[in-house]
Amino acid sequence: MTVIRLWAVLGASGVGKSTTVGHLAGDFGRGNNGLRRGRGGGLKEILLRGGGYLTIHPRRQSLQEAGKTLDESVRTITNQSARAARRGGRLRSAHFNVLLALRTDRVRGLPTADEYLSHFVAKGWLIEALALLSPTSRDEHVYKLFGAPTCYVYDSTDLDIGQMVGQVRNHFGWA
Repeated sequence: MTVIRLWAVLGASGVGKSTTVGHLAGDFGRGNNGLRRGRGGGLKEILLRGGGYLTIHPRRQSLQEAGKTLDESVRTITNQSARAARRGGRLRSAHFNVLLALRTDRVRGLPTADEYLSHFVAKGWLIEALALLSPTSRDEHVYKLFGAPTCYVYDSTDLDIGQMVGQVRNHFGWA
């Protein structure tokens, strides 16, 4: 069975989650930024700091803004993982890697990021790393409890986009 691994960019409305995910996944042009062309099906290959590539499925829009409930999110990502596995033919992948954005505040009556992450962990998914943009004191306390490496980017809206994305990229171990 393929294990789903998550890298998540978290924050309230307007702090740069989608922009950060877009830049990390190379959705803002194809300059000399260490990205190779994706393999199709929404998959992107990210250059790792130590060399090699990590194939990820990025989701720029937060799950809450996309109107996805906890179970719909699991179903959608699990289906994407299964579709990617079928493309592999006889080869079986150990991991399906997802980069996503989640809101730490409530929107559309949907749960907050910590509730989504708890639900994913209960399903056996692994949280590889978290990046919190403009975290509140509550965020600082809550998200460290997941036990995943956590980066805090304070006042993210005041930072140059390159600086903010660079901090998150470095934290994730991506080149």
